[in-house]
Amino acid sequence: MKKLPVSLYLLLLLLLSGSNFALRYFDLPNYFFLIGFRFYGIIFISGIFLLLFHEVGTLKNYLLPFSFVKFYKYLFLVAIPAIVIVGVLFILRKIDLGDPDYFYELGLTSIVDYPLYLIWNFPQFLILYALLQMVELSFKMKIIPNFILLFFFFSAEFFALPKINFDIFPVISYLVVLLAITLFIYKKPTNVLAFSFYFFTIIWLGLLLFGSHSQTLLHIFLAKTYTGWDGFFEINKKMLPFVFPVYFLLSGLLVLFFKKEKPKD
Repeated sequence: MKKLPVSLYLLLLLLLSGSNFALRYFDLPNYFFLIGFRFYGIIFISGIFLLLFHEVGTLKNYLLPFSFVKFYKYLFLVAIPAIVIVGVLFILRKIDLGDPDYFYELGLTSIVDYPLYLIWNFPQFLILYALLQMVELSFKMKIIPNFILLFFFFSAEFFALPKINFDIFPVISYLVVLLAITLFIYKKPTNVLAFSFYFFTIIWLGLLLFGSHSQTLLHIFLAKTYTGWDGFFEINKKMLPFVFPVYFLLSGLLVLFFKKEKPKD
């Protein structure tokens, strides 16, 4: 695998974030469908860029080192934070079950559709994983360049031009989940299947349990026809803004206990 020069890394950040902000500014879709798969536009562009640096054999190797025996560890990363948060809120009497009608209409169908949405998003997870892997191997500071790259990738979803709608808690959630994902790619650099599961499931489970009114997130992870979802649980309004930041933070802290794997050439 070729290393990514700093100049090209900076150019990539500029092009990807600039194009994404431009699409948002002109109210144009930033995704498209190809062979039945949904692609986030800048991730697809990154895939074309990767062809200049990656050998096909390297991409194939990303799919090989996966063990179902060790899969339970990845489940813990998303399940334990959710259990802790729900348990603490129940003890504090700040949480209750949500609307039973929506529970069956969207909640259970989302669980059934989970594998389909994961497969639907897998091609772009593979591209994103390969890009993050390349960036990590190109710089001595492993975590920071990948965190910055992820931030520029998706920042247009939170900071829309010309008026920036700044809400502190979604931004904190955004930064913390990016940090958790960056730590995961640092700890588990040889496994794209584990990366895809973690990236998708940590957001999917959070949305499913606690809800969201972000159409973009709901369409990618839960249901393409919904514009809002209040979650399985109805949480006290004063506590609700803290749920997602704490959920992602707990998961990121658990990632720190993973033993780092050495990347394969």
